[in-house]
Amino acid sequence: MKPLLVAIALTVALSAQAEAGDAVVLLEENRIREPGKKPTAVRHVALVKNTSSERVRGLRVTVELCDYFGKLLWARTTVAAPSSLKPGDTATVSLLTPHLDAHRKTRYRFDYHSDTSKRR
Repeated sequence: MKPLLVAIALTVALSAQAEAGDAVVLLEENRIREPGKKPTAVRHVALVKNTSSERVRGLRVTVELCDYFGKLLWARTTVAAPSSLKPGDTATVSLLTPHLDAHRKTRYRFDYHSDTSKRR
């Protein structure tokens, strides 16, 4: 009986940690080829949302282009617009990336500060 209780407690603890760390999530992503004869650049436009109950500020997004096996091909960091979000608010991320033939997957990583101060 004890191993079952330990397993349940561990499962609950790990699931709570995963939810607490994901205040900003990717809602939608679009890729737009820049005009020209040869595809040399692609604009990545993404919509992100603050899903936490806290305000986030200083939202920076790292866009990573990876190949089929997950190997990192290219990465850049940009600031979302707006960079401060109240709970439930959305922001836009727009970044010009190179056209890479090996690109198969795009990863988004979020860096921000939680506004935990209480205003009176």
